Amino acid sequence: MLLRQLSGVDVRLSVTVPDGTVMQLPTEGPLHPLWLELACYLGKRFRSEWCTSEDRIVQEEFAQYPSADAFYRESEVYLYHLIGYWLEGCKRPAHAWLLQSTGNVRCSVLDYGCGIGCDGLWLLDAGYDVSFADVPSRSLDFLRWRLAQRLYYGSPVYELPLVGTIPQHMFIWCMDVLEHLPSAEHRDFLTHLATLGRFVLINFIDDKNADGTVHHPVDVEGLTAFLGQHGSLIYEDHYLSRTGNRTRFLCYGKEVPASLVRQRVPGGTQRLAEHEEEQR
Repeated sequence: MLLRQLSGVDVRLSVTVPDGTVMQLPTEGPLHPLWLELACYLGKRFRSEWCTSEDRIVQEEFAQYPSADAFYRESEVYLYHLIGYWLEGCKRPAHAWLLQSTGNVRCSVLDYGCGIGCDGLWLLDAGYDVSFADVPSRSLDFLRWRLAQRLYYGSPVYELPLVGTIPQHMFIWCMDVLEHLPSAEHRDFLTHLATLGRFVLINFIDDKNADGTVHHPVDVEGLTAFLGQHGSLIYEDHYLSRTGNRTRFLCYGKEVPASLVRQRVPGGTQRLAEHEEEQR
């Protein structure tokens, strides 16, 4: 509800959030509603200068933590980064894949490694039955708040590692997760995801600057070959203009939808323009 109320508001100087705090916002507006939503959540802690996806800010913050795990669990800067990255529209090709694969059937989805839930909330708004899973963190706290604001009280949020089992879902959505795991764990992780649903939609980011700190190297070709040995697989490459990094979107599993196989050419290459349009 909150996001819809804020949508379209042309805020150039300040906004009063629910606790009565007047937040000073960037003058280069209008500010996107997602930033306004974060301002409402953080209140006095909100910092407009962090409203960006710049890697530099994340790297500086990352250096303040003793480990990557501590950073992802405790950093508030990371909330800003996840919003900024979402607004770049990098995952629109995967959204198109999803709509093609399910047609008018709005089935069950597990957003695995959901972070602040931008993808899962998009899926909920599109009519899918969505569950969320991630490690306990400030990101997951923000997600729970966002769900409550939208009155999505029936969407399960699983904290990882889970004691017990996650129910089977039609498909698993796992975007921008693999590069955060040590490279040695990638194959086991991909195998695990395939046990949770009929098929998996995932991306491999070929980050030229991955050094094992914020991002770990991803063996795009080797992992693609590995998945090809364990069931149906299709994939497509895209490029982000800002970084030049290749992102490979893949669909794999026991039951890759026939609609995708008919409409997609394995290995097709497209270029994704930065800020082509804002995510809605």
